[in-house]
Amino acid sequence: MKAWISTFVLMFSSTIFALAQTTGDVELLRNADFNKYSSQHKVSYGFYENPSKVALYNPVYHILSGSMWVYQKYISPQISRNCPYHPSCSAYSRQLIGSFGIVKGVVFSSDRLMRCNRVALEGVPRSAFDPNDGKIHETTDRYSLR
Repeated sequence: MKAWISTFVLMFSSTIFALAQTTGDVELLRNADFNKYSSQHKVSYGFYENPSKVALYNPVYHILSGSMWVYQKYISPQISRNCPYHPSCSAYSRQLIGSFGIVKGVVFSSDRLMRCNRVALEGVPRSAFDPNDGKIHETTDRYSLR
């Protein structure tokens, strides 16, 4: 029994050393090109093109749009590089809220977030992906009544 455990530990530790990264985390971060994505990533404040006076004086509007701006400006460029959709989920949510209002926009945004993972993409045909950038391009017209 002891020989089996020591054999397992030896195999596990040798696998860890074989698969370990050759460079340190700090060096990987220094060599990463974060400006490539941020140059394409334009962020604006607010959900609407021309907000009404009611929206301008509404603190909830400023809290929600401000938090969305902070997310899009600082967090989204770091985690959405591998997003299969264009525009990104946060930009698409902004468009949905601007087009349909806060309640419908949040419901439709949750639909998009549920589809934005590798498991949900299993059934998507290759023809749905744009050959130029390899992403699925969607507009808010998907949720409009025809």
